Amino acid sequence: MAVQDVEDEAPARGFRKPLSFGTKAFYGVGSVANGAYGALGGLAMFFYSQVVGVPPHIVSLAISAVIFIDGFWDPLIGHGSDQFRSRIGRRHPFLYLAMFLVPVALFLRWHPPGWEASAMFWYILGTGLFVNLAWSLYEIPSGALAPELAPDYHDRTVLLGYRWMLGSLGTALATILIYGIFLRKTPEHPVGQLNADGYGPLSIAIVLIFLAAGLTMTLGTQKQAAGFHQRAPEPGRTFRDDWRDALVTLTNRNFLVALSAQVIAGLAFGIAAGLGLYFQTYLWELKAQDILILTLMGLPGPIFGGILAPRLARRYGKKKAAMALFFISVVFGHTPMFLKLIGVLQLNGTPALLWVLAGFTFVQAVSAIAGYILASSMIGDIVEEVQVRTGRRAEGLLTTADSLPSKIVNAIAALIPGLILTAVAFPTKAQPSERTMELITQVGWLYLPTVIVLFLGSIATWSFYRLDEATHARNLEAIARDAPP
Repeated sequence: MAVQDVEDEAPARGFRKPLSFGTKAFYGVGSVANGAYGALGGLAMFFYSQVVGVPPHIVSLAISAVIFIDGFWDPLIGHGSDQFRSRIGRRHPFLYLAMFLVPVALFLRWHPPGWEASAMFWYILGTGLFVNLAWSLYEIPSGALAPELAPDYHDRTVLLGYRWMLGSLGTALATILIYGIFLRKTPEHPVGQLNADGYGPLSIAIVLIFLAAGLTMTLGTQKQAAGFHQRAPEPGRTFRDDWRDALVTLTNRNFLVALSAQVIAGLAFGIAAGLGLYFQTYLWELKAQDILILTLMGLPGPIFGGILAPRLARRYGKKKAAMALFFISVVFGHTPMFLKLIGVLQLNGTPALLWVLAGFTFVQAVSAIAGYILASSMIGDIVEEVQVRTGRRAEGLLTTADSLPSKIVNAIAALIPGLILTAVAFPTKAQPSERTMELITQVGWLYLPTVIVLFLGSIATWSFYRLDEATHARNLEAIARDAPP
């Protein structure tokens, strides 16, 4: 189908203008909610196994099932927001619905009943599905707004830089709440992250951050979104036509490259997410205040990453810059653990440990965030390539089409931490000791080579991506040429 066959499929000409600071700021503020939500969600495995006392294999099985099921509805929400028509735009009705559902879901997730282990499996599964569905109604439409707001090759990268930088602010704010207030060290709880009474109030604080940031973004972009493209009614169009266009979108070469790279990296991220707090607590023997200090010391990293990404993209191109940045992040992100496992970095309990970890974390954060910004921008560039071929914009589908395969892989990855912990007989509700150090070292030797190989495989996959600035410019010219006057 040619571009000119479909009415009003191109972005409005005004979209070619550089985005104002206000638009970038409003859109970026929405990611504060993402950062806070992610920081809280990363505690789930540790909370339910070490604090609530559910066996880790049960917790990981429930989390794995949630991730797997979540992969089925994400593309439906993305495609649905692409096709939706309303006076306030395609995406915003979903965003407003999320404002009601996410708070309820998070409250239930972090206020568990005192059931036995088998029953807790169903509670973790049910509340996890509720949380993920509610969050998808916010995250997917908000992510799809970026290509609509900024079709320009470099302006898009800058906009996503705001999103990642302000997302790091949300992570930092949540981390202060987690380790500086609600899970801080007390005489009753020398290891604050084992304090069961802190998690419920913490979840309420995260809900308030979500509402403040989410409403700011939604209301701040409402006026522009109402004027964005909406699919014109087509009486003669059939489901077969929709399926054909979706198939063209999903078989796009560059999309398949991005999908493969994300799936491979997702397996590594899933394993890392499940074990991160375990390593901090039992390998590095960090207290809650140590984790807080370490996180705050790394706060400038994402800010520098957001500044660095557009500059490197202009000089070297998005693909080359992203691959180099990801490689640097892998090296600096895993060197401290390797040195610890071979007996070189023996600084536990000393102030020097935080400085060493902070230095490596800073470089890892700068390079990783800059790489993620460029990768997100490259995926956004596929929107116009698909539009040239199909005549349709499919931001929501493109940003979620990787969901099912990625979630299947992530579901497998979520199982792995629990299986590893069970295999080494890691105890629940454990205090750091010589025994837990011995066990977590065994976990580390299984973990480290696995995630490094996966990350390097993901980086290598990006070498097959073939969409550069010149190609993107030709796509924009074709869209503008075929757009109605």
